[in-house]
Amino acid sequence: MNRITNSFILVLFIPIMALTIFVAFDLPLGIFKTTGSQLPYRQELMLGLSILVAILFINRSVKRWMGLYTVAQKSRFVFRSALSSERKKRVVVYGILESFVYGFLSYSLWTLTPEALPSALVFLFFSIEGFVFVSLGSKYFATGLSSKAIIVADREVVVVYYNGLRKVSIGQQTLYFDYIQSLQLSFPIDVIPSDQRQAFVANLETVVDDKKVLIHNLGSWKK
Repeated sequence: MNRITNSFILVLFIPIMALTIFVAFDLPLGIFKTTGSQLPYRQELMLGLSILVAILFINRSVKRWMGLYTVAQKSRFVFRSALSSERKKRVVVYGILESFVYGFLSYSLWTLTPEALPSALVFLFFSIEGFVFVSLGSKYFATGLSSKAIIVADREVVVVYYNGLRKVSIGQQTLYFDYIQSLQLSFPIDVIPSDQRQAFVANLETVVDDKKVLIHNLGSWKK
């Protein structure tokens, strides 16, 4: 989720930055026979792009906070464990770096031209929100296994439902979940601490139908 959202934000940031540069330096726009500072509807265009970016940020933020809220409800899960310390440290570092990047983009846009204020404010707000998320939310990062699904909540939220699940396996430090029609979900195995993996597999076997779901090459987790 986080990677996909960042990819869309990057796609939208390119025209935002291009528009900002054209306006800031009053560059000629031959195709429109005008210059950046005289471009019609430039403020409306900037506002529209900023709203699209804000929608992506809001969607991600709501899902992340809801993920933390869900895994914090221990009574809903037959198995629940906090993230491994290595995974948590990595997630926090990446989250802080991401927030600094968004803060830098906000500063860059505002410095170039005040007309980029809508986009600058969006990036600034969610830079702060991202920092708050990893600072306050990191102690709630966890993996939960219920009778209906597995949920992993940290910077990204991964939900693995059992409906249609056909195979669970490990490959290259990743836990894979294969479904009918070639659908595959996954999450890194280090979201589950090594001392909790035996309990994870034991509880997984109790909630899935062993006649429909093959649990493959997880034997080492049972020891």
